[in-house]
Amino acid sequence: MIAEAPSLDALMGIGGIELQQVFDLGLVFFLHTIRLSAFFLSAPFFGAAAIPVQARIIVAVLISSALFGLIEVPDPRSLPFLALVEVIFIEVAIGLSLGLILSVLFSSVALAGEKIAASAGLGFAAQVDPNSGGQTPVVSQILNLFAIAVFLSMDGHLHCIAIMRMTYEVLPLGQLRDMSFLISAGLDSGGHMFAIASLLSLPVVSILLLANVTVGVVTRSAPQLNLFSFGFPLTILTCFFALYLATTPMGYAIRDMVEFVLEFVRDTVAGAS
Repeated sequence: MIAEAPSLDALMGIGGIELQQVFDLGLVFFLHTIRLSAFFLSAPFFGAAAIPVQARIIVAVLISSALFGLIEVPDPRSLPFLALVEVIFIEVAIGLSLGLILSVLFSSVALAGEKIAASAGLGFAAQVDPNSGGQTPVVSQILNLFAIAVFLSMDGHLHCIAIMRMTYEVLPLGQLRDMSFLISAGLDSGGHMFAIASLLSLPVVSILLLANVTVGVVTRSAPQLNLFSFGFPLTILTCFFALYLATTPMGYAIRDMVEFVLEFVRDTVAGAS
């Protein structure tokens, strides 16, 4: 018995779905992934150079699949081409801006490490940071790893995903709104970065200041002592001892910083409504 040849309508789709419907579904899913993908490219931990781009794309696609159907997306057929391009640029701007705000606030830990290293004479002990691409003191890299560990232990990555889910409620996809709140939040994050860095580095820098004053008094009282053979080793040892003593308090301080950073980004998103 000869099988019946498939009709033209069956060849134009998958499983009874027309080809145009498949294209529209793929375009809607693509619009879902843009904001999350842009956020993962610029946010701390998610945008780390150690994480391959392919892995970030896969994670963004998986999370977008979980959110698929929960987010209202305009019908792509009702949008002209220029409007569709505008929607894509808006989604990229929102994701990148929120990720950069998080990165700026997390840079306070690296800034505190640079201040500590400069005060202890460890500024020359620098390595190439794969995330920034520049020379960064080893103290900054250690504190940055410490901050990432605290961030993950507090489920900060899950809070970030929840915040991104909230952005779709406050800033629906495809609806252009005033984006000035992102600019003001970015400027405020710069001020908070310096304030947090000062609070994190103040205990260790204060101890190093006392050590430098002591070295200055001793070398002034006994000029025969060589500053390079006496002062620098004492300052470096004092720095290590101060960092050891400040490990637990700095852990609590970084925990408070992570809570403040997440609350700041959440308030920024909520303020857009």
